[in-house]
Amino acid sequence: MQLMYPYFLTIHLICAIIFLGFIFTDVFLLTALKKSLGEKADELLSPVMKRGVKIMPICVLLLVISGGAMMSSYLNSELGFFNTNLQKLLMIKIILALIIVLFIINALVFKLMLKRANPIKSTHSIVLVLGFITVVLAKMAFFV
Repeated sequence: MQLMYPYFLTIHLICAIIFLGFIFTDVFLLTALKKSLGEKADELLSPVMKRGVKIMPICVLLLVISGGAMMSSYLNSELGFFNTNLQKLLMIKIILALIIVLFIINALVFKLMLKRANPIKSTHSIVLVLGFITVVLAKMAFFV
């Protein structure tokens, strides 16, 4: 497993950058564009959002798989789960990541299966905040 760790880490970081970058762009840039363009915004931004709906689930899946693989180096039955500060912060990070995944599943179900608007209007804002906290926790875990 240790031989594969750098590859999982690279995949994880690239996917995290892509995912949070897209969410950041939507929350801060595309929202402002939508407000200024009014009704034309949906027509202009539709290709961007369609591509995002195709790319982001793959990105999140790779994030979860690579994160799970890396997690097994720090959390397991031999090492424990809450014995060190690193493990405690990683467990919090994992819980936040799972909440993000639940928000994504919810959004995809409404978009693709139910073909209705997501009732949680602030999904991207919540995911952005949780993602930011997750990144900070990941960095703190190795310095605490």
